[in-house]
Amino acid sequence: MKRLPPLLTLALSATAHADPNAPLIFQMQPQQYHTYQNDPPPPLTLTLTLKNPTGQAVALKCLAPGGPVLKRFTAYQNYQPVNGLEHLGQMQPTGSAPTCREVGEVITVPARTTFTYTRALGPQKVGAQVEYAAGWNVSLRPGFGWLQRAYASALVVPENRPIPTPNPRAYQDALDASHAQWQTRTSRDVPADQRLSFRLADEVSRQAFLAELKKRGLDPSKIDIEVAPPVRFPARPTLAHTAAVTVTPMNKGYTFTMKVTNRTGGPLKTFQSVCEPLAIERVSSGLRVWQVGNGPCPAMAPAAILLQPGQSTTREAKWDGTNSLGQRVPPGQYRVRMGLGQFVGETVFTVK
Repeated sequence: MKRLPPLLTLALSATAHADPNAPLIFQMQPQQYHTYQNDPPPPLTLTLTLKNPTGQAVALKCLAPGGPVLKRFTAYQNYQPVNGLEHLGQMQPTGSAPTCREVGEVITVPARTTFTYTRALGPQKVGAQVEYAAGWNVSLRPGFGWLQRAYASALVVPENRPIPTPNPRAYQDALDASHAQWQTRTSRDVPADQRLSFRLADEVSRQAFLAELKKRGLDPSKIDIEVAPPVRFPARPTLAHTAAVTVTPMNKGYTFTMKVTNRTGGPLKTFQSVCEPLAIERVSSGLRVWQVGNGPCPAMAPAAILLQPGQSTTREAKWDGTNSLGQRVPPGQYRVRMGLGQFVGETVFTVK
């Protein structure tokens, strides 16, 4: 299984979808306001920056009177508010920051100039994450206006702040030394006062990590360890079909090929994702030695496959014959189970 990078909370920024606004930069700070319920509630003040980094002045045409406006909402889709939208009014210009006096007025943003606008919002409520969007109804060129082009988020976690992990580098080194397979982990590039969190691939990896912590005299209660649940397979459909799995030995491991054939009298549709489940178990003990499909999955739509009567589709997967610690599994009989859309296939093979 490929080791994945840490999952990070991403703030929506104006630069991600700023092509209609180029060459100007339109951003809001702080992009993330994050605290806990037992922290002194720091007030939130949003600052909107309008910057012309080029050597030429840029003209803006006013499409509505006033300056940049601020909106608050609790969900967004395709960079647009979709839930709980609340208009908070205009942001206040700082110093010589311009505003529109009338529709059709042309405002000039001089070369290498930065203007700012602010809005004091005070302490935030405990609960769900709140999103803020700032926009100014002006245009750089015909057909383009600025609406909700800078974003920020605020979250007061309804829990007490976790106690930071002492000597976090030592815990990170212990994870690497244990050879435990992880799906997500706190990045090394975080403040030293943060509590570390690890999501491991299975119980074998967790035990290896705990053993390495004990060996190094590190307290496991100072970090958060989560184990990914066993991969799950769909219930076998009653549709007429075959789902055959073949095993081909390689120099280092095995190739599994699953072939699904439509045995119905009409077309059959299935959907294949990039994270289809696979599990390998030792027949004698039922111990699961390898699995995929239970970790973070890229947000990609499943591919639709239409099978006419008698037609087939296949899925291939490879396994190097090791467990999640990279150790060779002992010889014996093993069962491989694979999923492809709503279908499941399995077979028993021998590891020599």
